[in-house]
Amino acid sequence: MSEKNVQLEQRRSRAVETSLALTALLLAACSVTTIPAPPNLSSFAVQPGGVFYRLSSADGGQGLRVPLLVSSACFSRYDGGVPADIRGTSDCRYLIPRGQIEIDLTAKALDRNGHELPGFNGPVSFRVLPGDLSPQLDGRWGQFRDGTLQATVKAIHQYGQVRVWVEDAPPELTYDGGFVAAPGQLPEEPATRTYASGLSPTIFFEDQTLQSLQLPDGADNRSSPFVGEFVAVGKNPESGERLLQNCANDPARNGAQSLMVVTGVDPSGFFITDLTACRLVEVPVDPATGRTVVRTQEPLEACLVTLPDGSTTSIENTSETSGTCRISKRPCSKGSIGCLRYMPGTYASMFVYNYNYPDGLNTGDLLFTVSGSVQEFTSTSQMVFPGWTIAESVRLLPQDQWNKWLDFVPPVEINGRLCGLDDAFAPFVTDVLCSMSTSNLKTESLESALVKIRGVSMPARFTNCDFNGDGTVPFFCNRSDRDEQGQTIASWGNCDFNVPPAPEAPNDAAERTCLQNCVLSRGDQADLGVCSEGSTFNGFGQFVVELAPAGPAYANLDDSLPKRVFTVPVKLSTDGGVAPSVVSPGWVVDTARGYEARASIAVACDVPVHYRLGTDTVTASGTDPVLPAKQALRVRFPEGQTGIAFQAVDAAGSCSISHNAHMRINVITKDAIPELNIDCSVDDENATRATQCRALRGATYDIVGHLRQVQPARPRWMVIPRDPDDVCCYPGPGLECPTPIKPCR
Repeated sequence: MSEKNVQLEQRRSRAVETSLALTALLLAACSVTTIPAPPNLSSFAVQPGGVFYRLSSADGGQGLRVPLLVSSACFSRYDGGVPADIRGTSDCRYLIPRGQIEIDLTAKALDRNGHELPGFNGPVSFRVLPGDLSPQLDGRWGQFRDGTLQATVKAIHQYGQVRVWVEDAPPELTYDGGFVAAPGQLPEEPATRTYASGLSPTIFFEDQTLQSLQLPDGADNRSSPFVGEFVAVGKNPESGERLLQNCANDPARNGAQSLMVVTGVDPSGFFITDLTACRLVEVPVDPATGRTVVRTQEPLEACLVTLPDGSTTSIENTSETSGTCRISKRPCSKGSIGCLRYMPGTYASMFVYNYNYPDGLNTGDLLFTVSGSVQEFTSTSQMVFPGWTIAESVRLLPQDQWNKWLDFVPPVEINGRLCGLDDAFAPFVTDVLCSMSTSNLKTESLESALVKIRGVSMPARFTNCDFNGDGTVPFFCNRSDRDEQGQTIASWGNCDFNVPPAPEAPNDAAERTCLQNCVLSRGDQADLGVCSEGSTFNGFGQFVVELAPAGPAYANLDDSLPKRVFTVPVKLSTDGGVAPSVVSPGWVVDTARGYEARASIAVACDVPVHYRLGTDTVTASGTDPVLPAKQALRVRFPEGQTGIAFQAVDAAGSCSISHNAHMRINVITKDAIPELNIDCSVDDENATRATQCRALRGATYDIVGHLRQVQPARPRWMVIPRDPDDVCCYPGPGLECPTPIKPCR
């Protein structure tokens, strides 16, 4: 070996010795921890003992715990006496709960050999899938004693095949304002955890439907109870199962197969409606709070009598004393005594957000299934990241069958009753905005469904309230404030409900005041017609329209609130139409009821009449203007005038008068009718555009479209037509419908 190689070898030896010395030194400096073997706990044997809910004080139950209801088919099969061991099985499913339920369970600790482990003591946590645990911490964990657990799990939002997990792990925490909620309800944490777990047998609940996804837990229309859940609705035929309706108060649809039809397609997704969904009884009082939430109830279902030829008619048209309710099939008598009131919608429609046009899907198609994650967008429930399977593609059929399913989904008319107005001749501050109250479930039951608004007036002008050009305008809210005498008054203002409210920035106050005066036609914009905010229209395409006021249907007015309409007789003059009418005065605004001195009214008569506005002693004569028969007159009293009088032109009749609440809702037409220029000018230098603008503003319209909620908007609800055929026009005097709108038939 050369001298050089010898030196290299010596260096390697010294390096190895140094490395070994350092390793020994480091090991000597470390303390070695021995990990103890885990306890013999391996798993848990879990057995549910029943599912319950508590009756609220509004139900008269005072917290009484009762078994959760089961499907109507199972309930009928056992004549109401369903055995406890049958409840929650695949043949006797629990209903999807609205609110919190309590699941009793028993669990045994098991060792690695599957034998009971009586020596196990300690707290364990729960999980429930699908669904969520209640926010209450004391329902999220239980205590083992001598190897046995007796506990009650508090849970919400269960559906389908549900299982309860018991786990040797800390309970999941809930937070309030960033801090752990109710830390005193947490167990003392043991020194070690094994994370052993056990799973209960399946507890069967009803499968999800579009209705169960949309039906809120309480009287609040702002969210779905299943937000954040991934859900699948419907059954594919290869599964051998069908999704059947469970309708306790709708025998005709009870047990019917769910039929989901596509009611519209747009550039970002599609709308669907379950056309066999159960009709639901209207509940006028919020069960959770006992607060009345329905200002005007829906009409009672009709009491029908079967005639000898097999047809049916209302009991009011016969001498019979008993009949059968049209929907519920309950026995009834004259006046529909014994019948029920049903919601205007079924909560069974939803928008499916596909992020782009859903290729291969067309309006009128029938779906087997739809799935996706439930989200809220501006308080409209929708599915995102969706999937679907088509049961029937109608465009493969002859054209006369393209609407074979869509014809079963007629649009529901949005009127004053559905918007939340009282059936009384008295004003309320929110009457001007359709369904302003978040507790209005009438409109919520129609969210994403096809609806119709009629007698609509388009904006007369657009006012830009975005003074600083930042693309936003502060929205406004109805408030309960106090006047100088300390009396509570309803008013409009900012949305800071703290007492006292925080100071409002000057520009925010100016923009908000501008917006509310425009939308509500108040202040400096009270006499300028329907107004829509310009920057909102430019940014989102939405604009404000005014719905038809209360009045007779023959004049295309809203007849849903009959007590808001007064009818006066109109007679011929005694001397050929020159002398004053014998009806003097015809009608006088009652300002003592809270109407502004310059009230707006809507008038319609079943015969041609002369009319005149004036004081409370006004009379009409044959020289006054003529209101044609069955044509609506919308007018605001000049200063100092509160009365209107009539005189028939050539035949006696009657006139109906109502206070015009100027009720408003939002509309978007930019996708359906992009060529319709809403923000136009009657003074346009282009004669064609000016003529079109006069036609647009001089007419009233019937509009069909899908109903969506936009919580920050004012008004909060919006109708979105699908194409030009969804809009028709009643031309103004001497005018035609604007292009491309067709006259209403």
